[in-house]
Amino acid sequence: MKALSSPRFESLENGVWVATESLPHVRSASIGVYLDTGSRDETPGINGLAHFFEHMVFKGTAHRNPLDIVQAFEATGGNVNAYTSKEQTCFHGKIVDTEVEGALDALLDMVFAAKFDPADVKKEKEVIIEEIHSVDDNPDEFSYELFSRLAYGAHPLARPIAGTPKSVRGLTRAMLVNHRESARKRTPVAVVAVGNVKHSEIVAQVRRYFKLRSVAGTAHGSPRKHRAPLERSAGLFKPRHAFRERDVQQATVILGGPGYGWKSPERHALLLLHCVLGDGMSSRLFQNLRETHGLVYGIFSNPEFLSHEGVFNIGFATEPRNLSKAVREIGKEAAALREKGLTAKELEIAKENIIGGILLGLESTNTRMGYVARQALGKRAETLEQSIERIKSVTRADALRVARDVLRPDCWASAAVTPKGFK
Repeated sequence: MKALSSPRFESLENGVWVATESLPHVRSASIGVYLDTGSRDETPGINGLAHFFEHMVFKGTAHRNPLDIVQAFEATGGNVNAYTSKEQTCFHGKIVDTEVEGALDALLDMVFAAKFDPADVKKEKEVIIEEIHSVDDNPDEFSYELFSRLAYGAHPLARPIAGTPKSVRGLTRAMLVNHRESARKRTPVAVVAVGNVKHSEIVAQVRRYFKLRSVAGTAHGSPRKHRAPLERSAGLFKPRHAFRERDVQQATVILGGPGYGWKSPERHALLLLHCVLGDGMSSRLFQNLRETHGLVYGIFSNPEFLSHEGVFNIGFATEPRNLSKAVREIGKEAAALREKGLTAKELEIAKENIIGGILLGLESTNTRMGYVARQALGKRAETLEQSIERIKSVTRADALRVARDVLRPDCWASAAVTPKGFK
């Protein structure tokens, strides 16, 4: 197979990884700074710190005020943003190719030289608390937060990414500075650029920026050693269930259980199973619960792949009177897949679906940047070509084995946001 992606990786003297993919046919570039740290790496007392750091770096540096940072991207039609996940913090932007140098300098400056003004620290904590309250008011988001608490139990993965109002109020400027230094010295750091860029120029610029700094990382392909894996045998995935009443009309539900990590050999079979069960309007769940029974407007399945482990869940919203029937129908679909697996036709269509999605994603520099970043941080050792070949190699027997391992509602946790007074 012709190479679909040809990224280059280079480790600088200070341990930072620079990863690029040159696409001379485009007039844009996506750039990102990835820190291999997220909410799972926090203790209860600093829960929400990585997310707070993500917010605070936009508040200015010694060389740039907040407007300078965003204008480095937006002045020529680009954009800049950031996100925090359970395992990663990413600061990223997209610009026209003529603006790469200035935008990358701004991105590095905001991440590694944010000044954390005490007044901004105080104000932004209140902003984040409002963000937490908005999650509590959103049935979709709150049901997922509740599901995470149930599914992950006592493990750090159970903690909300944004923290709690109490934990956020306890965060300080000193904690932000310490978090930055810890991320720089003890976790993998990757600077990634994809688009009309030259590898040598990106490497030279990043090296210049860190010339007077000491930013340590870990070797390419080596995941963090201190993260405690969530072992299935640890008993954390128990069939816990929780309901929360809100002023809503529908019941919003998330239910699911253990899945697989990024490097699991079963991951590709689970992707195909997900495609057939709950990915899109042609999926079994949509056709059953929406088209046949009219129980839901939408329903989805979701495989969440993490470093060592993962979760597979199903989400939907329905009228409270239909909740029991909807759950029964989901159970029937899970049982059917556990008993007979996928048909040969379903498996073939699912393979074409997943591979087609990969190929379509390659037209986006942002999507390509995500692929390259996962390789740079050691989360994904396989190339895109290897991934496609492994998807093609999945058999009906493989899918059946995974269905019997994952689709076990009796072992699932479930979380629901329901109308007040629902029984």
